[in-house]
Amino acid sequence: MAYKNLVDLHIHTDNSDDGFDPVSLMGEYAIKSNLVVAAITDHCECNRYKKDGFDKTIRQSFDISIAEKENLKDKIKLIAGMELGQAMQALPEAEDALAARDYDFVIGSLHNVAGEEDFWKVDYKTRDAGKLLHRYYDELLELLEWGKFDTLAHINYPLRYIIGVEHIDLNLAEYETQIDDVLKLVISKNKALEVNTSGLRQPYGKLIPDVDILSRFKELGGKYVTIGSDAHHYYDVGAGITEGLDAIKQAGFDEITYFENRTPVMLKIE
Repeated sequence: MAYKNLVDLHIHTDNSDDGFDPVSLMGEYAIKSNLVVAAITDHCECNRYKKDGFDKTIRQSFDISIAEKENLKDKIKLIAGMELGQAMQALPEAEDALAARDYDFVIGSLHNVAGEEDFWKVDYKTRDAGKLLHRYYDELLELLEWGKFDTLAHINYPLRYIIGVEHIDLNLAEYETQIDDVLKLVISKNKALEVNTSGLRQPYGKLIPDVDILSRFKELGGKYVTIGSDAHHYYDVGAGITEGLDAIKQAGFDEITYFENRTPVMLKIE
């Protein structure tokens, strides 16, 4: 169905090491895509913080986003945020990033387990994908216990590569208890759960998480749900948001959440 309250809270610009387009172009395309709220959330990979220059680019991203927020204030609500990756693997760096600017919104994410490459770089011919996935969910629990972020990103991130790219056959029922533990901690820590639409554009072919996990989150008492395209190109801003809102509604939620000044704001799904 068509929605008037379209929101995209996960957008990367050329201030991310894997982004391509400037904040201005992302904002322009967000307006063309009829978004009412968009968040610039460039990467801050804590385990590569100074080595790869995230200490500089995350500050630059914020400053440019704030300027663009003012430029576009009559056309769209632009939010200045960041995606904080692997915080538990480099806590001083995570704390430095958080203190650097007054972010509206912080995404908590985990792209690799400690001591390993990003899941998209792992050589699954030599590694046990199942064991890595168990470690991933355990590390999500550690990240949530720390909890200095607003929404938990792409809860099934490794499956984009383990299943979507490598076609490794895993018995996902084996991970249900761990996923439940993660969802319960999201709720008890008063965090949001992200619906990431990037899987729809990739071989995985699914929302991350899908409607089954969203429904379980609702059943357990989940309240806050954010949604984001995980765009790294201007033309992916807003991609899959309608499908994501369909799933969120199907799971029983009537509202989605965005953040201003690190405070949740509820928006009717309509």
